[in-house]
Amino acid sequence: MQFSNFFKKITRDQFLKEYWDKAYYFEQGAFDPIGDLFDWDQMNDLINRSKLWHANYMEMAVDGNVLPSEQYCRPGIDRKGMNVLVPDSERVRFLMSKGASLVLDYIEGIHPSVQEATRFIERLTGTHASCNAYCSWKSVQAYHSHFDTMCVFAVQIEGEKTWNIYRGRVNEAIDVPRVRSADFTREQHDQQKGEVMQQIVMRPGDVLYLPRGLYHDAMTTDTASLHLSFGATYVDGHSTLAMLAPHLHQDEFFRKRIPHFDDGEDLENYITELGKRVAEHMARPEFHQQVRGHLMSKVADKVVRHTLPDRTPDINFMVTRRPVKLARRGQAATLSGAGFTIDIAKDDYALAERIVKSEEVWLSDLRAEFPDRVPHFEPLLKALDQHHVIWRLRG
Repeated sequence: MQFSNFFKKITRDQFLKEYWDKAYYFEQGAFDPIGDLFDWDQMNDLINRSKLWHANYMEMAVDGNVLPSEQYCRPGIDRKGMNVLVPDSERVRFLMSKGASLVLDYIEGIHPSVQEATRFIERLTGTHASCNAYCSWKSVQAYHSHFDTMCVFAVQIEGEKTWNIYRGRVNEAIDVPRVRSADFTREQHDQQKGEVMQQIVMRPGDVLYLPRGLYHDAMTTDTASLHLSFGATYVDGHSTLAMLAPHLHQDEFFRKRIPHFDDGEDLENYITELGKRVAEHMARPEFHQQVRGHLMSKVADKVVRHTLPDRTPDINFMVTRRPVKLARRGQAATLSGAGFTIDIAKDDYALAERIVKSEEVWLSDLRAEFPDRVPHFEPLLKALDQHHVIWRLRG
């Protein structure tokens, strides 16, 4: 799945510079045809697979309140034979008849096209992403005005839904105590959300992007509404410090005792020196590579491609988000970007063009499309990897 599947009127560079983690963006009919992503039949197919669902992966809400799972679940057994709360179909239908919204969580793990869309968002944003499906009914609000600690891509599948986008935003919202939406009272939310900045009616194929922390609410205006919500959760600076901590004990300084609290100057000097030592470790190229590898592992989490009975190993490459330019130079060509230029042989031009115009590529696809160039793949792929035009995620 490519950027153009989600947005038609802006470029990827525009989205990343002007909207990502900065401002909301709405585009009508951007996802077309919407049936290629999801529909009511597929929603029914999922929910009817009873062994997939229990209280940790399903939610119901009405009039701004998330219902206790005991109201729509009963004791049961999951696929592993463990005792869990499983949906009671009669209770679920009764609550929906009274207007309760139904939410299925983490469907990217069980639905191919939703997984593909989720992977696109992960490549675009460099984050871990997941997807929930929301079924809502006319004139019943499931959730009060709130903000999310993840960036949200909402895609309307069926019906209509009216969204209120407020001016209020909680800066750098993340899922930690005293910053989460659930940690604020209804009165605090009402004070913080401010006035409505824009009201949007979403119809099938419309896409709405909301940066984390931005207040919003939504209500179905048609008979029934089905939409997907893709949430992109980023890694923050605190998490980066946590990545460093396990390595600090290898430095003798960090194994020294802290001075007595009554030794004021010694304690202050120690803490100051501690900060300097941490900064030195964080400046090491090896640590930079560790953080980069951790972020890549988040994006690579859903990169899977089995083609059984064929068991031949395959390799997946993510293509950079940064702008690059492929230009012909007489009989040859060059590929250039920030701080680099790569000479491209005439016979490799089509191969290089195929790669840089993609969001991701699989080695097996390149082999199938350019069989005559397979013996020459290695030097080109090595050069692209060296200059971070491509990133090897799997294989």
